[in-house]
Amino acid sequence: MDKELKKKYENASKTPSEPVFSVKDIMSILKVASHSSVQRIDNEGLIKVKRNSQNFRIYSYNDILLLVMIQKLVKLSVPLRAIKTLMEFEKAKGRDPIVYLEELAEFYTKRTYSANRNAARKKKKTK
Repeated sequence: MDKELKKKYENASKTPSEPVFSVKDIMSILKVASHSSVQRIDNEGLIKVKRNSQNFRIYSYNDILLLVMIQKLVKLSVPLRAIKTLMEFEKAKGRDPIVYLEELAEFYTKRTYSANRNAARKKKKTK
């Protein structure tokens, strides 16, 4: 992330619901090469993105936090439809879906780490 974008990101944290980031900014923050992965999340209905006067997507600081959590879960092989269902369930209960997604990402990370560690132990015993 370049200095200008980093400053924009820090300033946006003061007004987290104000949309100020373009798709290009999001691609840089999330370190993705294509905007299609971000659009797929929007098209799936996981995030409600505002649009500017030219009808381009603009994102807020809160949107970025949500995108980061979704990206972590996708890397852990959690399908977008499952994430959407879980988010809707949490919203229906009156809870913050970002907090739930953080907990879910932590759970999956620990589970993956544990599974990898156990597989390495079994492999070591068989040698």
